[in-house]
Amino acid sequence: MKSRFWSLGVVVLAGVLLQVYPALLLAADPAANAVKSPSASAEGKAEETKSELYISLYMQGSRPLNRPARLQEDPFTNTDVQGGLGGGLKIGFFPAFAGRYVGLEAELSGLDGKVNAPTATSGGVTRSANFRLQSINAMANLLLRYPGDVIQPYIGIGAGLSGGFARDLNLQHSTIGTVHENAADGAFAYQFLGGVRANITDRLFLFTEYKYFVANYQWESEFTNGSRGPSFTLNYRTHIIAGGFGVTF
Repeated sequence: MKSRFWSLGVVVLAGVLLQVYPALLLAADPAANAVKSPSASAEGKAEETKSELYISLYMQGSRPLNRPARLQEDPFTNTDVQGGLGGGLKIGFFPAFAGRYVGLEAELSGLDGKVNAPTATSGGVTRSANFRLQSINAMANLLLRYPGDVIQPYIGIGAGLSGGFARDLNLQHSTIGTVHENAADGAFAYQFLGGVRANITDRLFLFTEYKYFVANYQWESEFTNGSRGPSFTLNYRTHIIAGGFGVTF
């Protein structure tokens, strides 16, 4: 009888231990997780806050404002500044210490366009202008961005140098003369921009942006006989829409 009692006691004790042991394991697991969790969390946080470097390519189109071209400060009336197409390259950097909210971009782009002022007479002077306007722009941009997982809106401001090239030049002025030679000028430029970036994969993204670009060109011309001619100017203002893709590193 006593032997059966002890046997029953052993069975009951074994059952109790089997019930308690998993509970002890579960109690131990949170401690282990508590050790691992900060590490996993730190890795995730490091991934989210690491510095970002990217390169992007884009196409763009412009719609300039009609500002008058001037020959020796004499304006050509009804100047029509026409937009065109172009493209560009950007290299950007969003540092980790700024939470990837603030970044810098180096931008190189080009645009094509045309300037036309039909023949008109005023004050006894007849004027007309026609030339192709091409620009190559090297800009540095400061950006403020919301670093969302997929959609990232941003705004920015930029400054740099714009090379303005007046091609196929034909300026007619009944008092000053005729100018036909090509001309080039390097001018200070600035721009305001805003856009949206969409992350397609961890590395590939698409973006579209708007820019308002300003550069004041002043060219030194030549007459048809090769002698130095008068200067002519254009205060260039244009709206730009761009779109392209990029890769992050």
